[in-house]
Amino acid sequence: MPLFARRSDGVLLSRLPGFRKMFPYLMPTRTESIIVHQQSMRMKKALAILERLNQGRTERRYTLFHILLAAGVRLMATRPENNRFVVGRRIYQRKQIEMAFVTKKELTESAAETNVKIVFEPTDTLEQVAQRIWDVVATVKKSKSSKDEDITETLTKLPRWLTRVLMWGWKVFDYFNLLPASAIKGDALYSSAYLANLGSIGIDAVQHHLFEWGTCSFFAVMGKLKKGVVVDEQGQPAVEDIITTSFTLDERIADGVNLAKTITTLATLIEDPEPLLTPLSPEQIPDPYKYA
Repeated sequence: MPLFARRSDGVLLSRLPGFRKMFPYLMPTRTESIIVHQQSMRMKKALAILERLNQGRTERRYTLFHILLAAGVRLMATRPENNRFVVGRRIYQRKQIEMAFVTKKELTESAAETNVKIVFEPTDTLEQVAQRIWDVVATVKKSKSSKDEDITETLTKLPRWLTRVLMWGWKVFDYFNLLPASAIKGDALYSSAYLANLGSIGIDAVQHHLFEWGTCSFFAVMGKLKKGVVVDEQGQPAVEDIITTSFTLDERIADGVNLAKTITTLATLIEDPEPLLTPLSPEQIPDPYKYA
């Protein structure tokens, strides 16, 4: 293994084709490597499943955002090429499935926001995904402050030149894989995917950028539930509940064929989440380290 190639959060994919390994040199930054796709999805089946799961529940109710997260976990498990990232001009396979999103401590406009990053198992079902989210969010809401708030409050009180030097130093350490595991573990932008639920504030999905900070190669944004015209099974126009979801991916981690299959897989699972109620068997989970 090359010098400084070991990381706490990923395994170097040294056996990838040379053409793929050249991509981080052709497109050094995540910003210039993005592919954006936006798709409308029919929610009839998903809403029926949510109604069934929420029957008799007054608290901890399942939502469309839980479905999006569960679909993302299932995607990373069955198509592990989406759970890769680029650091130091090298492509790594992430060791865990880690999903990140923003949550508020209270449902008010002025309430503080904090990033949440949750580790999931490849076999997790929709119920298990939702349970992990409920538990973590409940803990966050009970805490007086978050690590994000503490760090940003400290950094922004420093002289600007010192903050810039510290952030530059972090990136240099990251480039050479010298960051401690504890630093990576606590940062939500070192994750498999970052997800946003704009539908919760009543607006449609936007096409989001990727961040140069961290290693997140996938961003998904879910918009509001709304009525839309679709073509029904008889080929006739019909009005149904739909959502628009946008996906932003780092082109360097996988090819265009993978992108097409990724969007198809996600859209299918979000529109009909019935398969997410059943755990994957070991035979259904491919080896993520095939090219290591």
